[in-house]
Amino acid sequence: MKMSEFSLNLNQQRAIEWDEGPLLVLAGPGSGKTLVLTLRAARILKKDPDASVLALTFTTKAADEMRERLDKLMGERADRAHLCTFHSFAADILRQHGSHVGIEPDFSLLTLDEDRIALLDMLLANTSVLPLNGDKPYSERLQSLFKNLQNNEALIPSDRRNVLVLLDRLFAESYNGESVAPSLIETPPWVPDLFEAYCRLLQESNRLDYGSLLHFAKKLLSENAGVARLTQMAWHFICVDEFQDTNRAQYDLLRLLVPTDRPNLFVVADDDQIIYQWNGASPERLRALRKNYGMKVIQLPENYRCPPFIIKLANNLISHNQTRSSDKQPLVAHKEEECSNQLIVLEYQSDDEEIAAIAGLIREMNWNTDECVVLARSTKLLQKVAQSLEANGLTPYLPQRKNEFECASVRWMHAALRLANARHDREYLRRMCVAWEAFTDNIIELESVEAASALNGGDFLRAWIAIASKGQIIDKHRDLLIRVRQDLADRLVFEELLGWFWDEEWLDDPLEKEEKRTWRELHNTLMYEHSPEKMTLHHYLQKMDLKPKVTPRERGSVPCLTVHGAKGLEFKRVFLIGMAEEEFPSYYATKKGPTSKEIEEERRSCFVAITRVQETLCISWAQRYNGYKKEPSRFLEEMGLRNSES
Repeated sequence: MKMSEFSLNLNQQRAIEWDEGPLLVLAGPGSGKTLVLTLRAARILKKDPDASVLALTFTTKAADEMRERLDKLMGERADRAHLCTFHSFAADILRQHGSHVGIEPDFSLLTLDEDRIALLDMLLANTSVLPLNGDKPYSERLQSLFKNLQNNEALIPSDRRNVLVLLDRLFAESYNGESVAPSLIETPPWVPDLFEAYCRLLQESNRLDYGSLLHFAKKLLSENAGVARLTQMAWHFICVDEFQDTNRAQYDLLRLLVPTDRPNLFVVADDDQIIYQWNGASPERLRALRKNYGMKVIQLPENYRCPPFIIKLANNLISHNQTRSSDKQPLVAHKEEECSNQLIVLEYQSDDEEIAAIAGLIREMNWNTDECVVLARSTKLLQKVAQSLEANGLTPYLPQRKNEFECASVRWMHAALRLANARHDREYLRRMCVAWEAFTDNIIELESVEAASALNGGDFLRAWIAIASKGQIIDKHRDLLIRVRQDLADRLVFEELLGWFWDEEWLDDPLEKEEKRTWRELHNTLMYEHSPEKMTLHHYLQKMDLKPKVTPRERGSVPCLTVHGAKGLEFKRVFLIGMAEEEFPSYYATKKGPTSKEIEEERRSCFVAITRVQETLCISWAQRYNGYKKEPSRFLEEMGLRNSES
């Protein structure tokens, strides 16, 4: 593949040919921004054999797509470009230099709330963690606060999960233990102590969660000038995709990577697609970027995805938002009107009637299910859609984003890898015991393994295998234990073991087949991204934990996606359902008022939804949802699909 093969418009060409200095590319939906980013990186690498490029993305999907395109363009030279998410980059530099901030290279990631709650409980139970003012132990003080905070909205309730929500919010807002947290309406005096104690416990246990990856990476670069200088020198050019989705912590990390006195920074963003305010994204951040770096601006308003009628609806809709770049150009349709039935607008008596009509319409129009998608504001509505499609003989696809595997056999193998990497880790030992019982109906007591490990230098994995091998197990499970002992306990060679494990059928369970396929696809992606001979086990596990375990879509299935889940995707036929007040926009947003930031974000979400369309949009609403009467969404009128007197 050659760069000359691409037909580029003038604005795309200008962006690709940008050399040094700060540039902001305001790229509308369907404008070819990923192509522009990829071609610019390829041009830099081709022009200068010594140049290196770091491209930071918001999702692993975007990074994978860019990497695949760049490899086709550049072959082996693409290795000089590092394409990853912010969290993956943070994990990389902590693996290399984290010892400066108390993080060892083989740190593990806490991917489940249950594991983080266990860490919180450890903090609360250990009275020596942090004395408070020399009187009550910290844990007693905090426990009493949890009991008394249930009815105080300014503080936090006793539920540990809400404590995690608070910590995640603090991490996202780049909190560092100050007496006042800007993201909170009120900062209780114990919040800094809680935050610092939690971070200290993460360091002591050598375990990190997603938010703390960014926290410790920022701490590393801000407190160690030598590491910061090495990191800055490693990357001559830095690109950022989907900048509008970044939170404060990600932006602060970027500022540590890119000095303002020599900013070779290339940023792609669209303030009309900011739909992650709940995760810390903000329209203010784009303005701060332009101010902090003095960004030059190139706009990509040309849309190559949507037919002209969609572009008209989208421009009409988003023009009602006040919080936008003042110089933002409206979208311009590149396609010409091609066929009829591009816009279908339907009203129903009830949500049940609205949902039931989808399968009938797909069949009536003789549409290919591979080309269809159902979008809605909420997952509750989509679950009903999935049931209806199934009842009508169609296969729904509700993607499940999981941080961990659920099938017992797959969970056991994953736990075995983790225990092989951390031989003295009691938590991974516990997981192995629990998964083995669910997998084989054989019980192995954790305490027995701990006692036996004393004969193996404290090696839990060897002790576990020795005990399990003495149990009443079938030959197939005995073969599995032999392979795990030989490949993991003795040699720490995992790739051949995994290939063999995936090829075997261990349980008569469709979930096993699905999760093995998911794992194999993730594995292949990782081995494609990194040299297999350089991939150590702890590196592999860290990268695995950063990848969402999303169930693959089957051919012929109809995706049922939230608007957030559809971002970055495109489909020939789009059903946008639930277009009623208090559904889309949400009840919460409507109560905040017509000019609130919440309504503006809902409007941006609707803008994102309709700009997924390549050909046909079927937009619908019902007069009643769950038995409650609803008015048509204000967005219908703003798009020009209804008038106020309808």
